[in-house]
Amino acid sequence: MTQPPAPPNQPPGPPYPGFPQPVQPRRTWVPLVIVGGLVLVLVGVIATGLVLFLNRDDAKPAADSSTPAARTKPSDPTAVEFRRVLTAKPGTCPTPASSGTACDDKGTRYTLGKVELNGSNVSEVKAAIQENGAGGWYVGLTLDAEGAKQFEQLTAAVAQQQPPANQLAIVVHGQVVAAPSVQSAISGGQIQISGSYTRDTAQELAAKITG
Repeated sequence: MTQPPAPPNQPPGPPYPGFPQPVQPRRTWVPLVIVGGLVLVLVGVIATGLVLFLNRDDAKPAADSSTPAARTKPSDPTAVEFRRVLTAKPGTCPTPASSGTACDDKGTRYTLGKVELNGSNVSEVKAAIQENGAGGWYVGLTLDAEGAKQFEQLTAAVAQQQPPANQLAIVVHGQVVAAPSVQSAISGGQIQISGSYTRDTAQELAAKITG
């Protein structure tokens, strides 16, 4: 039996009618897999570059080893003195100051009591800012156990006095670097000297105390 000729413009029919026709393999998945692999590689390269770029930007510069670290304790403990203020006269500071007196950098002359505490009892000095920022900058001093006990007794007595005798002078190498008022007894050995300090002036005071 012969198969009739196929109509024009029609694909030829199966050579053997009634038999299953062979299935042609589908090859379109191969280039798709290759393209997909290239996309994944490209995305991986871009992501890695971003991570390296961000890490490089976030890195902090190493500390300059040529800059010495700030001191946290007085370099000359006996040069740092805590003394009661007996009198204070602005703008009348003689040079040199007479015995029992000391001046600040504004020219105020203080008549002072005896040395009741010195830098040997100071274990740390730092310039810091209040955590919430509302209180501004201050200079913090930490005293050892013996210094904390003596300072509590000293501030309890000074706080009961009238100005300027309610002030406590911190004297360094014969100069008054601070003379804060005392409101009440201070226990625990944690001292905060506060006022209109900026970061620079607080660090300057801390540096004067530590030397």
